[in-house]
Order: sequence, then C-alpha cells, then structure tokens
Amino acid sequence: MATEDLFIVAIELGSSNVTGIAGKKMPDGTIAIQAVVQEPSSMFVRRGVIFNLTKSAQCINSIKERIEERLKRKITQVYVGYGGQGIHSVFNNISKPLGGEVPISRETVEELEEENLKRDTGNHTILDVIPQSYLAGNEIVLDPEGVIADNIEARYMNIIARPALKLNIENCFNEASLHIAGCMLTPVSEAKMLMTDSEKRSGCVLVDFGADTTSVVIFKENILRYIAVIPLGSANVTKDIESCQLDELEAESLKIKFGSATNEIATIEEGKEPVYNFPDGTSLSKQIFSEIVEARMKEILVNVANQIKVSGIQKSALIGGAVLTGGGSSMKNIIAAFTKITGISQVRIAKSISNAVFAKTSGPKEIEEKYIGAISILDEGTQNCCGTEYSDTDKGIFNPETTEGGQTPDKEKEEKPQKEEKKPKGPGFFKRLSDKLQNIGTTIIGDDE
Repeated sequence: MATEDLFIVAIELGSSNVTGIAGKKMPDGTIAIQAVVQEPSSMFVRRGVIFNLTKSAQCINSIKERIEERLKRKITQVYVGYGGQGIHSVFNNISKPLGGEVPISRETVEELEEENLKRDTGNHTILDVIPQSYLAGNEIVLDPEGVIADNIEARYMNIIARPALKLNIENCFNEASLHIAGCMLTPVSEAKMLMTDSEKRSGCVLVDFGADTTSVVIFKENILRYIAVIPLGSANVTKDIESCQLDELEAESLKIKFGSATNEIATIEEGKEPVYNFPDGTSLSKQIFSEIVEARMKEILVNVANQIKVSGIQKSALIGGAVLTGGGSSMKNIIAAFTKITGISQVRIAKSISNAVFAKTSGPKEIEEKYIGAISILDEGTQNCCGTEYSDTDKGIFNPETTEGGQTPDKEKEEKPQKEEKKPKGPGFFKRLSDKLQNIGTTIIGDDE
C-alpha cells in the first residue's frame, strides 16, 4: 500500500478516559491527525487495569464507530497503548561459554534471548524485553553479533506485570471483535516522542503524572533503562480535598485554581484566607488546603525519587535531567517541588511535541498537547488500520467531546439533583488529615487493587 494511504488508528487506555485517534502518515513522515474521540473509563479501568470486560468492550466499539464515522472508512485493526499498576523492571544476566575464540552468531544471541524468556517471574508475566548490554569476552558491547570471544554474558531488562493486565486487554478487544495490530506501553512511547535525541542519549527521566498512576521512565545511551508505575496520581489529590466535605467537581476545581506542589503562604494572615466557604458560614482556609495538597504531592514525588534511586542510575548520570508530562505536571510549582525532592535541577514540562510528526493541516495545537499519550502510540504505528473510503462526507474531524457510551451529548445539560448540604468537620479534621498525609512516604509499586 502506498505511503499516502497509510491510516493509523490508536486507542489509549487511561484510568480517566479512553482516547481514540486516527492519523494519515504522509510521504514526508509527518502525521495528519484525522479524528480524535474520547470517552470516560472510570467505570471499567482502575489504575490502568481493566476490571469490567463488558463495559470496556462497549466503549471500544463506540470509539471505533465514532472514528469510522469521521473517517468514512472501516477500521480493521488498531494499536493499543496501556500502562497500569504493577508494571516494573527486573534485570536478568545470562552467560554462555562459546568453546573457544569464535565470532558470536545471531543464533547464539537468539538462544540467550530464549533463555531469558524462561526466567521464573513468579506470578508475573513478561510484557517486553530490552537488551541492556553484552559482555563479549572482556568487552562490553551493545551489538555482539560478529564479535570474536570465548564467552558471552547478556544483560536484559524484563518489563513485567500481573498477567491480568495484558490478558484483560486482549479479552476486551476480542469481545469488541477488533484486531490488535500492536500493544505498546504508553509511558515508553511518550518518552520516545517527548525526549530529545540528546536527552535520550545523555540520560533523562520522564515522569508522567496521570490520574490514578505516576509512571517513571529512564533512558540512557538511547536505551530504555528503567520503568515503574506508581499507584498514585493527581486524582488522589482531588480525593484528599473531597475529604473536606466537598464533592468531586468542587474539589477538582479548587485543585486547579489554588493547588500548589509547594506551600507558598508567606504570612499567618494569608493562611487564614478562605479558598471555599461552606453554607453554614465556616470555611476551608488556604493554609489547611495548601497543607493537604502539598502533603499528597510530596508523597508522590518521594516515590518518584525512590524509583530513580532503585533504577541504579546515579542522578549525576542523568545529564538530560527530567521531563514532566501528564495532567499533574500542570500543577503550580511542580518543578520546584520536583527539584527539591529528587535533587534533579534540570527539569522541563513537555508542553509540545519535540518530534516532527504533525502536518500543518492536523488541527489546533492544543489537540496535540492534550492527547500526547494517544499520539505517541499513533506515531509508532506502521501498519495500515483502515479499509477504503466509503463516503466523501466529512462531519468535522476535530470534535474530541467526552460522552458516555458514545452517545451524542444533549444540547441542554441535565439539571443536577440538589445534594444535601455537607457541613465541615472543622479545622481539627482538616489538620488531622494534613498531619496524616505528611507522615506518608512509603515506597509503593504494589499490584494489589
């Protein structure tokens, strides 16, 4: 098939939303985005893991149909991007004597790869294998084929997770009768796209602050060196604020408006200022609010710092510094808090795509920024995902509205039922919550739901 007819379709499975995106690969290598749709996923995805097969399959079918309507083409297969609680790296070394000074063959390398896959990973499954280096005789090389040596030792990084993570994805798409062209780890795809070539070569860590999870990915010498997914995200901050007798929408609004990763309050008087007034006349002060937000962000960042330490790569070796992305990276003072806790001073927030993968006709730039994860999966796709065009009608390719089950949103919003007024428990409760969070700093990469 000609390059100009190469349509790629990707679906990213997130804890907040499932995003579908379609793009046409152009002769110059850019991608002209043709359709973007999104539907909420909290009813069937938790911390990146599908837990309701029926609802997830319905969502996938809905996204597929909506993209087909935009493209006027039938979708035959899709690329799937995923992440999830429990994904982490383990390393494995395998040695093999060669019986004398001989050139290392491709067959020998493949035997080492097969031996690595036989490693006992307990109740986990291997999602991907990244060769780290080879010791051919006394020489460390990245490509051992053809090197003359009497012994070879391979070092592999195995990315593992509970079997249910991948199995549930496969079952979901089988239920939706949609073929998977390839499964990709979204945090890794994001790192490949958002990091510059220099950053990947010199050493850089990408931190994706998601809703339910925070992902840590490290590249060095253009090789993926470490990945871990922490089961904490920006939604935890919202839930903490909700504990102050606020509903989710109010808590999210306050987080966006006043939330800061570091406490900026300069005076006692400023700390007493209200960020929210309750119906009974009491209020949530800026001081208590700031302590709650800062405590949870500190917990997340402490875990990020620990994962960087566990990777075995010294901070001094991360010459490229850190790249922050995801919804949580937009929080005020996130760079200052990140630097203070991790000790990494060279930090930037990924607000644009460093790789040239978009045609000028793709649409407004905010589409690119908001859907970085889905676009990174799209960028890696190589196989055509669509059939021939069946209509010339185009109903507007950019319409990333969020709907339940793919239904067209009503023009008039349904009136929300009046909720019973909730009275705050008083400063004592807020202070106890803040104190409790301040004491949290345990490293967590567990698989438990």
